[in-house]
Amino acid sequence: MHYRLLHSSVLLIIVFSFICCNNPGRAEQSDPDIVVTDMLGRKVTVPANIDKVVALRAGALRLLVYMDAADMIAGVEENEKRSSRPYLLAFPELMKLPSVGPQMGGDPELIVAAQPDVIFISYSTVGEADALQQKTGIPVVAIDCPDLQVNSNGLFDSFSLIGKILHKENRADSLIKGISSMIEELNTRTSSIKPEDKPGVYVGGVAYSGAHGIASTHGAFAPFLFVNANNVVSGKQNIVSSHVKGTNIDIEQLLLWNPDIIFIDESGYSLALQDINNQPALKKSLDAIRSNQLYCLLPYNNYATNYEFVLLNAWFAGKIIYPQQFEDIDIETKASEVLTLFFNKPVSLSQMKSALGLRKITPVH
Repeated sequence: MHYRLLHSSVLLIIVFSFICCNNPGRAEQSDPDIVVTDMLGRKVTVPANIDKVVALRAGALRLLVYMDAADMIAGVEENEKRSSRPYLLAFPELMKLPSVGPQMGGDPELIVAAQPDVIFISYSTVGEADALQQKTGIPVVAIDCPDLQVNSNGLFDSFSLIGKILHKENRADSLIKGISSMIEELNTRTSSIKPEDKPGVYVGGVAYSGAHGIASTHGAFAPFLFVNANNVVSGKQNIVSSHVKGTNIDIEQLLLWNPDIIFIDESGYSLALQDINNQPALKKSLDAIRSNQLYCLLPYNNYATNYEFVLLNAWFAGKIIYPQQFEDIDIETKASEVLTLFFNKPVSLSQMKSALGLRKITPVH
């Protein structure tokens, strides 16, 4: 009797094992976790399969959207819901997601409530990332959102890191190749222009932690660098004061430089226009204003760099500075091309709701 029962049990085990081995769906399968090295050099273990993520601090959500992961976002920082950043205009549904706390770090309890599989964070230290990971019990991966003209490799490495974690390597490759190709074309169109044939250009109103007037500029302004423009501020750090990543100049210095063309960042448009209208010397003495060579650019910064606008501004600046080299470029068409590259779906300039960007402007009086 006992022998027969034992024999039957062994047969059942063998049959069950055979079925499970030949039909993996009958047994629970789980892929092993993977270990990645984040942009702070930390080794982070993340799940092999990820459904939901959270992005914290300046620029992090932007990069996740670029990486075609908008549908994976589980919650957003509260300040994202009150902004008009390009990625939120392209994906307005993100503003309806649960809040994960205030800007620049979120709230651990709200993050846990959103139940992400991974937290992506920018502008963090090793200690901050480790502390957040310990508080939430959720893997925290640090990414970079650097200036494109200073550290494009840092941006591209972040794309590749996100791509590896979310299994979106092809998307990362498309972004990297597309951005690199545009930068290369901008350079090719302008690299052979002689210095004496380049007008002097200046950008004012560049935003850094808020709006600023015409004296807020950038000596290494990416749109100018990409088209090899003659930026009158470049190399003049001895006569300007630094603030964050940009510079402030004295109005008298702008009069001395007297650029041929002036561009205004849309973020500082109102303040810059006030500066011009309240200081008669600017309107009277600046050649750019007297010859109606004043143009508005799309916002360079808004909770870190708007990379899509950086490239769009470069195409627009190139067309204004070197009309002959860019005579075949239609800005509306190029805008759709650039925005579609970054958001991986058809997006037009009109969706960015900019009333002034990429247009000629005139002082009020």
